[in-house]
Amino acid sequence: MDGVLLDSERLVQDVFSQLMTEQGVMADPAARYLETVGMNHQGIVQWYLQYVDTLELAEHYCSLVGARYRSRASEELELKEGVIEALNSVADAHLPQMVVTSSPNASARQKLAQFGLNSYFEHLIGGDQVSQGKPHPEPYLSGCNLLSVDPARVLIIEDSANGVASGLAAGCMVVHVPDLIDTNPEWQDSIYDALDSLASFPRWLAMQRGGDWL
Repeated sequence: MDGVLLDSERLVQDVFSQLMTEQGVMADPAARYLETVGMNHQGIVQWYLQYVDTLELAEHYCSLVGARYRSRASEELELKEGVIEALNSVADAHLPQMVVTSSPNASARQKLAQFGLNSYFEHLIGGDQVSQGKPHPEPYLSGCNLLSVDPARVLIIEDSANGVASGLAAGCMVVHVPDLIDTNPEWQDSIYDALDSLASFPRWLAMQRGGDWL
């Protein structure tokens, strides 16, 4: 969702970089942030322990970043290019859609509601609904279970390295659409495909008709 449907990762990265610089927590925070893209809250808290001594301080910084992000998101958050057209192309193909995100469920639904997107999705799994977040396969395996679909017949659109790893580990077909992270050449033999943006997705989808997963 974040970085695929919503242009939220750049906004969080900016907030994170400003805060980490102000607090002197780490060097080059914009680059360090990329390591966290796709992680849920629990994973990010553990990640912070490289730089802070206690869980309490890690939670504190998570809360500060979240609060600053929310104060800006109502005015600055935007959809990624081609989102509506991509969602409509899947709906027109009569394929079920769901969101598997590292954001908490309630927060994710609120973000989608801001742009009127909730009705596109049959289910939503948030990062607070799994015991192990991305890059573990649990989030996507849970999504497959909700849809009662074999993972091998599920197509995942991901922007993050953690998300790609999660989808592949679950046995799903993964299409990478870059946001903050470029497509890794090492994924070439593992992922199903890579697109430059969601704006390319409707045409790409039309070319896949007749595939095993449709």
